[in-house]
Amino acid sequence: MTLDRFRELADAYGGVIARWPEPDRAAALRLAAQPEAIAMLARASTLDTLLDTWTVPAPSAALRRAVAHGAPDRTRSLVWRARLWWSGIGVGAALAGALAGAAVVAMTPPVDRAPDTGTPFGVVDTQDS
Repeated sequence: MTLDRFRELADAYGGVIARWPEPDRAAALRLAAQPEAIAMLARASTLDTLLDTWTVPAPSAALRRAVAHGAPDRTRSLVWRARLWWSGIGVGAALAGALAGAAVVAMTPPVDRAPDTGTPFGVVDTQDS
């Protein structure tokens, strides 16, 4: 393992080598005794501590009101959909689908039942020619 690779791992996974990918840990532990590696782990641990203590501040009341005011009204949306359905568009679409299905069934020729001695592909002749 090189110091550049050690730095990449410390930047990506932090200052605790136990959190690093398993295949890299043994080589990292051997390199961790060098002064450059010790400094890299110290910087990564400092960043780990800062990230662990960072919290997201609660949104202000004004922001919460603005978000709530901008959200769509679900009741209006449902009422609009119901009106659209009963206005004829939804009913017309349902009737058109039913009519199309009935037309397909009516225009499909009947399927003759295969004789009991045959297969759906016809009678199989088992006699030698």
